[in-house]
Amino acid sequence: MLANIFDFFVPLPYFSILLPYITKNYMNLFLKNCLLAVLFLSLVTACSNKQETSSAPAPRIDRDRILYASGFMIERFDDYTLVKVRNPWEPTKLLHQYVLIDKNKPQPKSLPEGTVVKVPVESVACISSVDVTPIEMLGDVNKIKAIADTRYVKIPAIQQGLKEDKIADIGEVSALNIERLITVSPDIIIVAPFQNMGYGKLETSGISIVECASYMEENPLGRAEWIRFIAAFLKKDKEAEKIMDGITARYLSLCEKASDINPKPKVFSGIKHGSSWDVPGGKSYMAQLFHDAGADYIWASDSTKGTISLPYEVVYEKVEDADYWIIKSDKSLTYNTIKEEFEPYSYFKAWRNENVIFSNTMRNNYYEEGTMNPDYILEDLIALFHPELFPKGHEQRYFELLKNEK
Repeated sequence: MLANIFDFFVPLPYFSILLPYITKNYMNLFLKNCLLAVLFLSLVTACSNKQETSSAPAPRIDRDRILYASGFMIERFDDYTLVKVRNPWEPTKLLHQYVLIDKNKPQPKSLPEGTVVKVPVESVACISSVDVTPIEMLGDVNKIKAIADTRYVKIPAIQQGLKEDKIADIGEVSALNIERLITVSPDIIIVAPFQNMGYGKLETSGISIVECASYMEENPLGRAEWIRFIAAFLKKDKEAEKIMDGITARYLSLCEKASDINPKPKVFSGIKHGSSWDVPGGKSYMAQLFHDAGADYIWASDSTKGTISLPYEVVYEKVEDADYWIIKSDKSLTYNTIKEEFEPYSYFKAWRNENVIFSNTMRNNYYEEGTMNPDYILEDLIALFHPELFPKGHEQRYFELLKNEK
C-alpha cells in the first residue's frame, strides 16, 4: 500500500533524472506531500486496527415501545429481560430492577443485579384489586392465588375462587396475613409502593415483591399502559400490546369527539374533609380526564401532579358558579344528604341546578376496572358534559347525575 501511495507522486526510477531540474520550492512541496502521505497511511492503519478489535458482536437489546407511561421500561436481551421501575419520587433513580429469565431454559451464567424472576410466573398474589384487572384482561385470572381487601373485588372469577377456597383471603392491606400468604407461596406478590414505606415481614417471606407504581401516572393512558409491565411477568406481551392498542384508539377517538366543543362547562371535584378540601392538581390524572372530556377544570392552570389541600373558603370562592361538581364516594348520596352533611354545599350552583355527578365506588367497578380502561371513564364524562354528542343516549358505567331526591 505504501508503494502505491508514492507512485501517486513521482515514479522512483525517474527521480534521479529530474533532480537537477527541481527547484528548492518544488523540493519543499514534494517533501510536504510525502509527509502527508505517510500521515494518511498511519491513519488508515489505525482505523483498520480499531475495526478489528471491535468486531465482536454486541449483545442484542430491544427496548419495548412505551408510549404513555413514564414509570417503567422494558429492555430485552438474548438471555433475559430487564424490567426497570423508576422511583416516582426521584425519577432519575430506579426503585426496583427485575431480571426475568425463561423458566423453560437453562439459567444464564451471568446476570445483572436485580430481583430474578422465572417467567412465566404460575401463581400471583395481589394486594390491590386494581392489579387484578390487568391479569384478568390478559387471560390469566386463574393464576391469582391470594388477594387482600377482598370486599372491593367484584370480578366473578375471583369471588368464586374465594368461595371455593381456591384463592386465599390474606386480610387487609394495612394488616396482611403473612403466615397464610407464605402457605400459598405465590411466585410473586404485586404491591403498590409508597414513599419511605417498607414491607415488614413480607420482605423476609421469600416471595418476590413486584412494585407496581401505576397509580403515580399522570396520563390516563399511561396508567393503563402498566398492563405491559404485568404482561412481562406472565409472558403475555403480544396480548398486552393488542389490548393497549384498542384502549388507545378508543380513548383518542373520544378526545377528538370532544375537542371542538364550546363553550366548555366549568367543573370541580371532591368534598370537604374537616377544615380542608382536597382537589386534584392541574397536572393530575383526573385533571387530564376533565380536559380530554371537553371541560374547563377550575384548577387546570395549577402545576401540581397530585392533590392540593385547600381551606374550604378558598375552594368556595372558585367553585361557587361552576357548572358541574364531581364526587366519588363509597357510600350512597342524595342532594339532601349532601346538604345535611354541610349546609354551604347547597350554595353551589351545581347543587342548585342538580348537576352533581356521582360515582358510588362500592357499587361499580371504577377502581377495579376503570383505571385500566380510561376510555370507559372518558366516555362517561363526555356523555354527561356534552349529552348532545350521544343522540341515542349512553349507558353510564361509573358516573351519573345524582338522583334529584331533595
